[in-house]
Amino acid sequence: MDHGIVLVAGKKQKYFDEASYFAKSLKKHNKGIKIALFCDRTFSSKEFDLVENISHIGHPQKYKMHAILNSPFDRTLYLDVDMEARGNIQELFHFLDFYHVGLTHRVKCKWPPNATPIFLDYVDHECIQTGFMLFKKSDISTELISHWKDAFSKVPDSNISTGTPFGDQAAFNTIWPEWEANPYLKHIFLPNKIYNVRPWMWDQLNKDGLWSQTKILHTHGLNTPRHLVLLKKIKHRFSRIFQK
Repeated sequence: MDHGIVLVAGKKQKYFDEASYFAKSLKKHNKGIKIALFCDRTFSSKEFDLVENISHIGHPQKYKMHAILNSPFDRTLYLDVDMEARGNIQELFHFLDFYHVGLTHRVKCKWPPNATPIFLDYVDHECIQTGFMLFKKSDISTELISHWKDAFSKVPDSNISTGTPFGDQAAFNTIWPEWEANPYLKHIFLPNKIYNVRPWMWDQLNKDGLWSQTKILHTHGLNTPRHLVLLKKIKHRFSRIFQK
C-alpha cells in the first residue's frame, strides 16, 4: 500500500478506546485513508484496515519504533492514539516526495511541578514531540528509526515513563542532533499548531484567530462526550470557588 496511518495501543483499554475514536475521526475527514493498528492483544474494529499483535515487543512505548519500521505502507504517518482529526491531512504524504521524515516540535512552556504548564511559545526548538512522525521507507530513514529503537531499548521497561528522561521522546531527542546534521537525511519540521495541537496552546490559538486551522488535536480525553467534559469543568470551577 502506498500510504497510510499507523497507530499503537497497549496495556489499558482506554488506549484502545482512544485509538478507535481517533481512527473514526480520521476516516470521517480523509475518505479512503488506510489505518494500521499495532497492539498487544487480539482486537478488531471496522475502523482499522490491519491489526497486528506485537505483545512480544515488551513495554508499550517500545511498540512505536517497531510499528514504524514494520509499517505496511511505503509512506507512513505515525500518530499517538490520544488525538482527534479535525480536517483532511492527505497533503502530509506529499511532503515525502521531497523529504525522508517529517517532524513537529513540542510546544514551549514553563513546566512547573504538579501544576498546569504555562504557554510561552508555539515552538520549543530544543525538543521534538514524538507523537507525530511522517516517514518514507528508505535506507536513511530506516537507519534513523533503528538508531532510535536501539537507544530506547537500553532503557529498562520498569523505568519507562512519559514526560521523563526515560520515555521514547527523550531517547529520540538524545540521538536527533547528529541526525539533524546528517546531509543525507532530508527532513522537514511541520507546524505543530496545525498537525500536533497540544492543549497548552489552545487558548493562544483562539486569541490569535488560528483555531480554525487546526487539523490534529493531541491530548487524552478527546473521546469523552462533550457534555461530560463541560460538567467536569463546572465542577472544577465550583470546587475552586469553595476552596477560597
